[in-house]
Amino acid sequence: MRMIPKIERITKKPTESFYVGQYSNKWFERTWHYHPEYELLLITKGYGTRVIGDNQSAFKEGDLVLIGGNIHHAWFSDPSFFNEENPGICESVFVQFNRSIFGNTFVNLPEMKNIDTVLHKAEHGLQLLTEGNSDIVQCMLELPKLKGLSKLLQLIAILDLFQRDNYRTILSRDNTSNAFITKSDRIKKAHEFVMNNYMHNIKVNDVASLVEMNVSSFCRFFKKITQRTFSQYLKEIRIDFAQQLLINTNLPSNKIGYECGFSSIVYFNQCFKGISNMPPLEYRAIFKAV
Repeated sequence: MRMIPKIERITKKPTESFYVGQYSNKWFERTWHYHPEYELLLITKGYGTRVIGDNQSAFKEGDLVLIGGNIHHAWFSDPSFFNEENPGICESVFVQFNRSIFGNTFVNLPEMKNIDTVLHKAEHGLQLLTEGNSDIVQCMLELPKLKGLSKLLQLIAILDLFQRDNYRTILSRDNTSNAFITKSDRIKKAHEFVMNNYMHNIKVNDVASLVEMNVSSFCRFFKKITQRTFSQYLKEIRIDFAQQLLINTNLPSNKIGYECGFSSIVYFNQCFKGISNMPPLEYRAIFKAV
């Protein structure tokens, strides 16, 4: 099974340089995604499996990770949370920020050495090993209540504590070499257009026009960068969204096919089996229990 990650756009207030959020739901969203921002995430309730790059590990309450920008990740709640009779919920506190908020001069000050070090190491993902570290956990829990400079200073304090504590590297290899995390603005623009419009009838002519190329040049360029044709890429995107809907909803598979941009259910089933190596209902039966 191969999943194409979705890019997540982080929206923050004009008066803030980074985003602090709290998540609370019956289960964690099973969306394989990435964003250019670093992410610091504390699990406050729930347990299951987290996937960060090439690593799959169990998570539980108190799990704290720091991951660099553009690392693909997702948290999968334990199947028990999908039982309607289970009263449990999943919650987390998280921070998303760009390294640039610390500037070039400030982060190089001697007092900021720990911050610079931990941010560099976070490019391969870090998990705090000291369970129940009350200082870091308390600081994370206080973050959503703070404003202005107090919130920024708290983030710096958390990163400093993280570097002083025991942690392990999560990724076994560099995981940022994805075809769609590229310096090519044209590929980025095409990728984001498809991610936002996969459910509609997308024509290669329209995408080529969007990136200001003729169709033949765009097709050659796209295949050179991504190692796949545009039509194959579009099928993979649509099937990946279909996989997510099969896992996270009870929608009939034919409805999911239409929702993901396929005009023919026969063609949807054919594409799904070709990419997932199994038909939609078999996929749902296997992976909804994971």
